[in-house]
Amino acid sequence: MQIKQESLLGFMGRPGVRFSIPVFQRVYSWNARQCEELWDDVMRAGGADEGEGHFMGMLLYAADVQRWGSGELLDVIDGQQRLTTVTLLLCALTRYLEESGGKKDGVSASGLRMRYLQTGQSGKMIGKLVLSSMDRDTLFALVGAGEMPEEPAGRLIENLELFYGRMTQPGFDAGRLWRGMKSLEVASVLLAPDDSPQLVFESLNSKGMALSLADRLRNLVVVTDDGDSASEEGLFETRWLPLERAVTDAGIDGLDVTGALEAWLAESYRDTRIFDKSEVYGVLKSHLRDACGNDLGRLLSDAFVYTRSLIDDDELRDEALENAARWTAGKPKDLISEYKMFGD
Repeated sequence: MQIKQESLLGFMGRPGVRFSIPVFQRVYSWNARQCEELWDDVMRAGGADEGEGHFMGMLLYAADVQRWGSGELLDVIDGQQRLTTVTLLLCALTRYLEESGGKKDGVSASGLRMRYLQTGQSGKMIGKLVLSSMDRDTLFALVGAGEMPEEPAGRLIENLELFYGRMTQPGFDAGRLWRGMKSLEVASVLLAPDDSPQLVFESLNSKGMALSLADRLRNLVVVTDDGDSASEEGLFETRWLPLERAVTDAGIDGLDVTGALEAWLAESYRDTRIFDKSEVYGVLKSHLRDACGNDLGRLLSDAFVYTRSLIDDDELRDEALENAARWTAGKPKDLISEYKMFGD
């Protein structure tokens, strides 16, 4: 590995480089609270003494064997959420500068777009950051490198509008924001050619924020697709993405893919006692083996049908998610506490 502490904008502004998000990564998921925290951090850094950096953590990437034209393609293994959110912040600043005169404190809308949002040659500009299939076209449209899809990724648009709304408030100082953005620093880590990006991603998450049930199932789908060279359309495209898209499009507070999967397993295995969330993936693997005959496509189809029922039925969803929360905490609904059992 090659480790380097550098400016986040310096990393993002590398000429002739596109950043790609591998399929085993989560979709973009930062919420309003996280964006507001980033905004506050940036504005605070912009008001600090010059030269004082604000560290944003590690950013892990690998050189992709594929290329685009004569440019370089880098796979972002860890850091997608931060890169995407800063890209949205740059989009909002570009829009603000365009509508307020085009240039302030040495930064221009066209300069931001050409260095951080788009890349290309011979007048054909394309998006610099390539997200997963569910988010990709929406981000391309937001950076001015494509048309908005019929079903845009709402989270991207909402967060961009949040940033732009803060810029339209009285007293906004574009110069302070830009100084803060220039102070953002990361530890960029380049993987060696023989490192497996997916295994490194799983290892990192096992040592930090644990992978969710949805993350682990997504990884299993990717690995299964990689091992099935005869499949023209893999399970990821035909089974996983529809499941993920159904939950995202529903936009129901408190419901994500992990929650739907846990509710499904809690209903199917209500008599199976587990002690915490770390054991849920083992139940899922057992279900894949025993109930689905190791047919991952069948498991995904069954999970999709159950998830649709949660989306369509508010009463069922509330009860199922409540039961799942108890089950994954080792306290299923019908469990009699040991204290009551022994008269305490």
